[in-house]
Amino acid sequence: MSKKPYDWNEIKNFLIRELKKTKHILTFGTIGSTNIERDIDLIITKKPKSPLKDFFKEIHNLFDNIDSYLNKKYNAHAIRFSTSEEEFSILGLMKNNEKNLAFHGHIYITYPEMERDWSWALFEDDNLDEILKMNYDCLIGSVGSLFSKEFQKKSYYDPIFIFLYKYDKINSHYPKKILLKAMNSYFDYLYRKRLGLKAPIAKNKKQIREIFYQLCDKLDDLRKK
Repeated sequence: MSKKPYDWNEIKNFLIRELKKTKHILTFGTIGSTNIERDIDLIITKKPKSPLKDFFKEIHNLFDNIDSYLNKKYNAHAIRFSTSEEEFSILGLMKNNEKNLAFHGHIYITYPEMERDWSWALFEDDNLDEILKMNYDCLIGSVGSLFSKEFQKKSYYDPIFIFLYKYDKINSHYPKKILLKAMNSYFDYLYRKRLGLKAPIAKNKKQIREIFYQLCDKLDDLRKK
């Protein structure tokens, strides 16, 4: 018997309605099982010409909205994480509320970035193109758009964009002190060690978002050069 007071169809329909309002998301869909008792694996991709900041704002707002919906209707939360290792620590910090819904999100701006991110997990005879064609179920957009000429373009900065999405804990529901400590540490790494810039320090959740979007603008500028 399901422990959740909702099912995947309800969540899926909510997401589809919200996704229709977006302008910068190329594809948004599930990869593999949609067993809400565990977690929902997602791949989210950016339209090639869209600003990175606007793309991430849409993602953050989307998960803000699904979180608000679940909280008001079921006293539950939507929790987005980017690595399997952190899933149980996040859920543990949420006092193991079995009504919460976990999303494992993979976020990409180019196909080469996706290939780089998946390379460690694939065997030599695995074909990412075929895996996506067979298993990626888009709620918006189409799998075919991932193979377009524009999305296939490689960038020197592709590795930084992998760090960017893995370090994005904005919809994670970490306690405030942990969230601030983690995000300031990640900002320091990306600004100072990867970009050679002075790292700003966030003092609250609002500033975390502001600094994250400022970083998006800087990365957009680098890709244009």
